Amino acid sequence: MAWQILLVEDEESVREAFALRLADHGYLVQTAGSGEEALAMLRAYEPDILVLDLLMPNLSGLDVLTRVKQVFPNLLVILLTARGTVKDAVDAMRLGAFDFVAKSIDMDDLLHALGRATDLLALRRQVQLHSGQDTDRYALDRMVAKSPITQAFLQQVRELAKNDRVTVLLQGETGSGKQYVGRVIHFNSARADKPCVEVDCPSIPRELFESELFGHEKGSFTGASARKCGLIEMAEGGTVLFDEIGDLPLPLQAKLLRVLEERTLRRVGGATSIPVDVRFMAATNRNLKEAVAKGEFREDLYYRLNVVTLTVPPLRDRREDIIPLAEQFLARSALALKKPVRALGESAQVVLGTYQFPGNVRELSNLIERAVLFCSGDQLEAVHFPSDLQGTTGPVFGTPSRAQPADGGSDDPMTVQIRFRVGEQSLADLEDRIIAEVLQRSEGNKTQAAKYLGITRWMLDRRRKKQ
Repeated sequence: MAWQILLVEDEESVREAFALRLADHGYLVQTAGSGEEALAMLRAYEPDILVLDLLMPNLSGLDVLTRVKQVFPNLLVILLTARGTVKDAVDAMRLGAFDFVAKSIDMDDLLHALGRATDLLALRRQVQLHSGQDTDRYALDRMVAKSPITQAFLQQVRELAKNDRVTVLLQGETGSGKQYVGRVIHFNSARADKPCVEVDCPSIPRELFESELFGHEKGSFTGASARKCGLIEMAEGGTVLFDEIGDLPLPLQAKLLRVLEERTLRRVGGATSIPVDVRFMAATNRNLKEAVAKGEFREDLYYRLNVVTLTVPPLRDRREDIIPLAEQFLARSALALKKPVRALGESAQVVLGTYQFPGNVRELSNLIERAVLFCSGDQLEAVHFPSDLQGTTGPVFGTPSRAQPADGGSDDPMTVQIRFRVGEQSLADLEDRIIAEVLQRSEGNKTQAAKYLGITRWMLDRRRKKQ
């Protein structure tokens, strides 16, 4: 995104040169020639960052900084100087400046300071998103817990939200919702107003992981032209969630273990230990005990992470939750895709209720989103789901095409084709599916459906109540 900067500099030539250079780097720049003009512009322009010359007539940079912080305490201010002293730098930081940099023709120091400032702003916005409108999404009462196994799991989550220091290891299959559970724990704890930083262990290159996680000091390696705070420091007061911790290389596991044990970190190239106040959580789809036995995961790190283990149940073990979850995803997808879909039809519920969901909650969410995308009415039905959804783990029914009549017989489009998986289904399963399919073909007309089935409307209602 393009960040907005208000550049305050009394020398016109310098002001114009700096503004052009910043614009070349993608910033949206407004300029002011004095402290008084800057204060007048602030409310109307609402910049993301204020870049402020230290030495100006009338109102100095420190004077402007003092007034700005009284009205805009969260505005990031970078002070520029050509002849600054150590005392000036100390005063600037004491008054709340984000950074204090020297003017230079190449503007390297300023650009590095702006890079750090925009990193912080991006993190703030992420936190505001999670602690604002998304907070409702992670509320405890929004967790679907209709099945007994999920109700017991929810009680564990409640207890962990109350204790905001204990380390949590989240285990479960891919797509089961481990990250979601981690966010629920964070946003219902005393740390909810602080950052929740997720570290995707497999996606960060090994050679950059230590720098990304712990930060680095200026000059610590080639390209380290400025100090950088790592992800753990950026989460101060909040939570760090290591996703897929089982994929972390062994050398990096040792470095992470030290942070977990000592609650301090040392930036790359740094000489001092920095205390950190964060809650650590880790998520994995691997069996870490087996990984320890194979020498692929450090035993001491495993026990440090395994203070409390939560195993997120797979969706197939919490079947009572499938339809309520699907309804949540439907409402969210319909809103995002601007579609008029409002409900799950009976045939759709039958399909979802019998599918095994090897991809768990993530697969359910994707299926609903796809179905909503291709649905032109106000209700999802079985026909809106992919045909292979029904072909692997349960009975399959569908309308045979005229080119491929069912069982080699009639090519009547009202023919219902059913596959029966011997030993896995009952006669009642087939009856339920036939009724649901015929109702769909009858567009919900129960009288017509009963006629097609050769039974009375009263008998159809009785059979549906038994489902």
